[in-house]
Amino acid sequence: MWGETPRPCGGKFQGGGFVEWTQSQRDAVESRRGTVLVAAAAGSGKTAVLVQRAVERLTCREDPTPANRLLIVTFTKAAAAEMRARLEARLFEMLRQNPRDSLLRRQSILLRQAHIGTVDSFCAEMVREFFHLLGLSPEFKILSDKREEEMMNEALEEAMSRLFDSGGAARELADAFAAERDDHRLMQMALALYRFMQSHPFPEKWLAEKVAMASAGDASPWERVVLEYAGEAAEYCAGLLGGGLGLCEGAGEIGESYAPVLQTDRQACLALASAAKEGDWDTAALLQKTFAPARRTKRLPAGAKEDPLALRLENCRKEVKKALEGLSRLLRVSRAESLRELESAAPLLRSLGELTLDFAGRYQQKKRDKSFLDYSDLEHYAIQLFLDGEGNPTEAAREVAARFDEIMIDEYQDINEVQDSIFRAVSDQGRNLFMVGDVKQSIYGFRRAMPEIFLRCRRAFEKYDRALDHYPACIVLDRNFRSRREVTGAVNFVFSQLMSREAGDIDYTGEERLVCGADYREKPGCETEVQFISRGSVPAETAEAAYIAGRIRAMVEGGFTVSEGETERPAGYGDFCILLRSANKYAHVYAQELKRLGIPARATVSGGFFAAAEVQTMLSLLRVIDNPNQDIPLLAVLMSPLCGFSAGDAAGLRAEEKEVSVYTSLNRAGETDPRCARVLEELRRLRDLAATMPADAFLTALYGRTGYMDMVLAMEDGSGRLENLLLLQRYAQEYESSGYHGLSGFVRFLDRLRDSGSDLQGAELQPEGRGGVSIMSIHKSKGLQFPVCIVAGCGRNFVGDQTGDVLLHPELGLGVKLKDPKSGARYTTTAREAIALESARSAGAEELRVLYVAMTRAKEKLILVSSGRDMDAVLEKAAMGLGGGKPGAFSVRKAKNAGEWLMMCALRHPDGEALRRAGGASDAAVEREDYTPWVIGLSRYEPGEIQVEQEEKPACPPDRDLYEKVKARTGFVYPHEESLDVPAKVSASKLAAKQGGSRELNLSKPAWLGEKGMTPAQRGIALHEFMQFADFPAAARDPEGEIRRLKELRYLTPEQADAVDVKRVRAFFRGQLGRRVLASEEVVKERRFTAAIPAEMAQPGTEARGEPVVLQGAVDCTFLEEGRLHIIDFKTDRVEDVEELWQRYGVQIRLYAFAMEEVTGLPVGEMILYSTWLSESSGKEYVR
Repeated sequence: MWGETPRPCGGKFQGGGFVEWTQSQRDAVESRRGTVLVAAAAGSGKTAVLVQRAVERLTCREDPTPANRLLIVTFTKAAAAEMRARLEARLFEMLRQNPRDSLLRRQSILLRQAHIGTVDSFCAEMVREFFHLLGLSPEFKILSDKREEEMMNEALEEAMSRLFDSGGAARELADAFAAERDDHRLMQMALALYRFMQSHPFPEKWLAEKVAMASAGDASPWERVVLEYAGEAAEYCAGLLGGGLGLCEGAGEIGESYAPVLQTDRQACLALASAAKEGDWDTAALLQKTFAPARRTKRLPAGAKEDPLALRLENCRKEVKKALEGLSRLLRVSRAESLRELESAAPLLRSLGELTLDFAGRYQQKKRDKSFLDYSDLEHYAIQLFLDGEGNPTEAAREVAARFDEIMIDEYQDINEVQDSIFRAVSDQGRNLFMVGDVKQSIYGFRRAMPEIFLRCRRAFEKYDRALDHYPACIVLDRNFRSRREVTGAVNFVFSQLMSREAGDIDYTGEERLVCGADYREKPGCETEVQFISRGSVPAETAEAAYIAGRIRAMVEGGFTVSEGETERPAGYGDFCILLRSANKYAHVYAQELKRLGIPARATVSGGFFAAAEVQTMLSLLRVIDNPNQDIPLLAVLMSPLCGFSAGDAAGLRAEEKEVSVYTSLNRAGETDPRCARVLEELRRLRDLAATMPADAFLTALYGRTGYMDMVLAMEDGSGRLENLLLLQRYAQEYESSGYHGLSGFVRFLDRLRDSGSDLQGAELQPEGRGGVSIMSIHKSKGLQFPVCIVAGCGRNFVGDQTGDVLLHPELGLGVKLKDPKSGARYTTTAREAIALESARSAGAEELRVLYVAMTRAKEKLILVSSGRDMDAVLEKAAMGLGGGKPGAFSVRKAKNAGEWLMMCALRHPDGEALRRAGGASDAAVEREDYTPWVIGLSRYEPGEIQVEQEEKPACPPDRDLYEKVKARTGFVYPHEESLDVPAKVSASKLAAKQGGSRELNLSKPAWLGEKGMTPAQRGIALHEFMQFADFPAAARDPEGEIRRLKELRYLTPEQADAVDVKRVRAFFRGQLGRRVLASEEVVKERRFTAAIPAEMAQPGTEARGEPVVLQGAVDCTFLEEGRLHIIDFKTDRVEDVEELWQRYGVQIRLYAFAMEEVTGLPVGEMILYSTWLSESSGKEYVR
C-alpha cells in the first residue's frame, strides 16, 4: 500500500504545499470498503488526495484497480484535463524509476481509456451508447447557448399563441400575468419554471406534485416558514430593547424616562415571538398589526434629547418599529384568508404548468427535428436510461455499474439532484462512491447547485474510524496548507461570528474551522486589513479603486515581501489580486486607476463583445456586405481604418443628393473618384464571396483580404482586439455547425442577440507585459491562490431575485401574486412570501460562502475593503445590535451587503477598540479567544488624495489676450434655451408612439398566418418583404410565380416565401385599392425619407415653435394619381374594424404625409391604412 508506491515528497510544508500526509489525508486515500465523503476545507490539498487515492488504487500490489474501471467526475473540462495529466505524470515518474514493472506499464496503457471527465461528457457518452433505447440519432449535436435561446423563443411564441386561443383558465392566466401590451412577462415566467424544473430528476412529476400541493387546501408548509422568520425578527427586537434597558441602568433621568417604554415594547416583542414559535398564526398576525411603540410618560429634562444616550435609545426604538413593520407584508391576512388565496391561485398555477409543459414539448420536438440536445437533455436522458418511474435502477444502470470499481466525484458540494441520482444509479447500490468537496465553497446556486445534498450526507454519515472501518463514512480535512496563520485566523474569526445552520446552512465550529498547516516564517506586515470608506456621493468603485491602487503601490515600494520556497523576495504587482463580486461591470474602473499610477493590470471579465470597437466595425462591414443599402453601417465602414474616409469625405458624398442612400451616393461618386470606385469593387467581390461560402469560412477570407487583423494588432491592447476577431470567427463556426447557414442568417442572429440585451464572451483586458495586478470575479478565482488578496466591493448590496410574480422553491413549490379583479392591482400571497423568505435565506447563505471563497484565496495577506455613502451610519447600526455575544441569525440574514457583516465582526474583534468608541459600543461582546491581529481603518474618501508624482516644469507667464478669448467663449449663454428639450432627430414610429398613437400589441397569433413554423413576427416581416420587392403587375397576374422569383433572387428566404399568404396578396390586387395602384402613373415602395418638421409637431406644447426637427422614416407605398401623391401603410394587426388602425396609427401616417409633401414637392391626397387581416382599406384626405 503506502510503502509500495513512492510518495510525492517528504518533510514539512514550506510555504507552497504539504509534503507529509496527515492522518486524515491517509484515511481519505486508504479507505476502501465503502462509500466515503471527504469534507475538505479550503487549501487542504483535496486534489492531491484525490490523485493519490487514484494512484494507490491503480498500483496496489494486492488488489490493483484497472485504470479503465475508475470513473472520475469533475465539473469543468480544465479540472478533468488537470486530473488526467496529474495521473499520467505520476505513473510516468514511477515507470521511469521502474521501466520493467508490468503493472505500471499495463495501467499506463489503460489510463488512456480511463473515464475522467465532466458530468456532461459522461452523460453524453452514455446517451450515444444507448441511443437506441432513447429513440435518438447517434449523430446528435450539442446546442450552443445562443441557438438554444433562439429555439426556446420560437417554442414559447407557439405555446403562447395556443394559450391565447384556448380560453377558460388559460385566458385567466393571460389576464393575470400578461401586461396590457406585452406578453413578455408571462413568457419569462414559463421559461423560468421550465429551467427550474430541470434541476429535478423527474421534472413533470415534480411540477404535478407542487401544483397539487397548492391545491390541497393546506397552508401550513408556507405558514411555518413565515412564522419562523417572524419569531426570529421579534426575538431580535426583544434583544435590541433588552440592550437598551441595560443602558438605562444608572443613566439618571434619561434612563428613568426610557426604561418603562423599552420594557413594554420588549414584552410585546416576546409575546409575538412566543405566538410565532407555537404556530399560532392569527395571534401572531394580530400582535403584529396592533403593535405600536409605547409612549414615554416621563418627559426628558431640557436639552436631553440631543444626549448621545437618548439618541441611541431613540434609534433603537426606531429600528424595532421598522423591523416589526416589515412583518406586515408577511402577516397581513388571517389564516382563513390565506387559505382563500391558495384556492384562488391554484387554477392559475395549473394553467402556468400546462403552458410550461406545452412549451417544453414544442422545444423538445424542435431539438429532435434537427438532432440537437442541450446539456439539460444529456442529464435527463441519462436519468431516463438509468432510473425507472419509481426511481429504481434499470437494466442499463446495472450494466454500467458493473463496469466501475469506484466512482470518484470532485466538487461534490456543487452537484444537483439530477446529477446525484445518475451517479447513485450507476454505483454499486451506493456502495462505491468517493465524494470530495467543501460545502462552504458551494457558490453556484445560479446553476442549480444543491449544497443540501452534501450536507445531508455529512449529517447522515458517521465519522470515519480506521479501526472499525465502517461505511458510509465522513472524513474531514481541516488543515489549510495554503495560507499564513494571519489569513486562517481572520477566516475563522469572521465565519465563527456569521456562519450558522440558521443563517449559513452549517455551524462554523469544531471541524469546520481552518487549522493552519503552513510553515511560513514570521514577519511583520501580514496582519489582515479591514478598511471602511465613507465615500459620500462618489461611486463605490471610484473610491475603492483609488484606495486600493495607493495601497498596492505603497506595499510594493515599501518593500513588502512574499515567500518563494524557503526564501523571501520583494513583492511584485503580479502577486496582487483584486477580487470583485461582479468584475464585468467594475473591473475597468480598477484597471484605469491602477494604470493612472503606472501599475499594470489584467482583468478577467465576461461579456463586452458587442461593445468592442473592432467587433462593431466588423459587424458593420458584414451588414453592408449582406445589404449595402444601410446608411449607418456603410458610413461606419467608410470612416473606419478599413477605408479611411474622414468626416468631411463622408459628408461630401451626401452634399448634393441628400435624399438618396449613402450607397447610391457612393456609386455616383465612384464614377469620378478612384477611391470610391475601389471601395465599390471590393464590396462587390466580397458580396460574391459571401454568396458562396459558409459564414466562418467567409470571415477567414474577409480577414485575409482586408488585413484588418494586422490593423488591430497595431492598436492599443492589440492582442485583446485580435482575440475578439477570432472569437467572432468561432461564433460563426458554431452558428454553421448548428445547422444554420449563410452570412445573412448569421448577421441577423447577432443583431437579434444584441437587440435582446444579450452579449457574448469578449477577450480579456491584458496588461502591457507580464506581472500585472489580477482583477477578477470571486467565482473566477475559485481554485486559485495569490500571495496578496484584496476583496473589494464589500459594501455593494446583494442582488436579490425575490420580486417576480411567481417564485419557485424545490420544496415549497410555486408562490404567485394575485390580481384584484376590481382595481387590477397585484398583491402577494402567503405561499409566495414564504418562498421569498426561503430564497433570500439561501441566497444569503451563498453570499456567506462567496465571501469565504474570496478570503481563502489569500496566501500571505488579506485586505478587505468596504465603502458606503455614510459609514458612520453603518457603524451606528451595527453597534446598536452588538449585544453581548455573536450576531444572531436574524442580524446576519437581514444584512444588505458583506460590508455590514464585516462591520459586525470588526466591532467584536479585540483590535476594533477605536471602532467601538466611535460607535458608542462597549467591549462586552469582544471575542478574545483564538484571534489574529487586524488593522481596522475608518476613513473618508477625498477626491485627488492620491497623486501621481510628476516632473516639475517651470511655470510660464500668463497670456492676458488668451485669457480674454477663453473667457469670452466660455461665458457665452445660449439664447434659445427653450429649444434644448426638443430632440434634434426623431423617427416617425417612435414619435407616433410617444404621442399616444402607437398600436396596442395583439397578444394572440393572427389566424391568417396559420400554424406553420415561423413566428407571427417573422410572418409579418415576410409579407412586408414581399410587398416591398414584388413587381406589382406580375404579382397581380401570378402571385405564386412572383414569390418564386423573389426567392430565386434571394429577396425572400425559403421560409419567408412559404409564409406569404397568397390569398391575402390576391385580395389586395383584386380590391379597389390594388386596382388603383396598378393603374396609377408611378408607384414607389418602401420610400425612405428624411425631412424637417416644426418642433411643435415633434413635441406638442414646446415653446420652441418653428424650430426644425429632423424626421426619418419609410413609407410602405406611394402612388401618383392625377398629380397628387397617395400614401399606403400596410398593417397586419388583428382588428375588428379598420377604424381601430386610425386610432393606433393616425399620428404616424399624418407625419408621413407632411414629410412626403416636403420631400417630393407634390401635394398629398389620401392617407390610406390597409388591413391585411380584414383585406380592407380606409382612406382619409390629407389637410395640412
